[in-house]
Amino acid sequence: MKLSINGLSFSYEDKIIFDGLSLNLSSEKISVLIGQNGVGKSTLLRIIAGLEEQDKGKITLSNNSNDQILIRGNISYLGHKLALKENLSVHENINFWEKFYNCVITDNHHKELGIDKLLNRKIRDLSQGQKKKVALLRILMSDKKIWLLDEPLSNLDEQAANYFKNTFMSKVSDHKLILITSHTKLNMKNESSIYIGEDA
Repeated sequence: MKLSINGLSFSYEDKIIFDGLSLNLSSEKISVLIGQNGVGKSTLLRIIAGLEEQDKGKITLSNNSNDQILIRGNISYLGHKLALKENLSVHENINFWEKFYNCVITDNHHKELGIDKLLNRKIRDLSQGQKKKVALLRILMSDKKIWLLDEPLSNLDEQAANYFKNTFMSKVSDHKLILITSHTKLNMKNESSIYIGEDA
């Protein structure tokens, strides 16, 4: 599966963020969008996800569709706002998404991430790293073809970061198209680095 961005332009409050940006992304690689703060990494993910509207340009899925509804219907998105239910427990959040996606996250996932000891705690009482683990579990439940992940490994401990890196790499063989933002390379197998801004 391929996703192409052609001639994309976007401005915010008279500041040009993108001017004719073109990229080709493939499910054969994990695409890592690398750049410093403020260069538009998060904005690009939001445009692809349909949360922002570009000024110009086309986004095409598998060379045959510029239908934004079709593209957005194939997307799971994780932004800086993690979309967790703060007043519910970790277990209640996971249970909600298991029912939504009609799947089950095994106890092994909980233990690998250290979430097994947090299941009865409210989301609001967790650290940012702990919240990120729960939010990423939600993404793992999704059967969507495209994953857009905004700095998914930030605030994670090394064990959790490696766990999710290995999971992302395994999803390439499942033909998931994964686009991740980061400040640096993540050193994953099948990683394709895309530099934007001053790093380009």
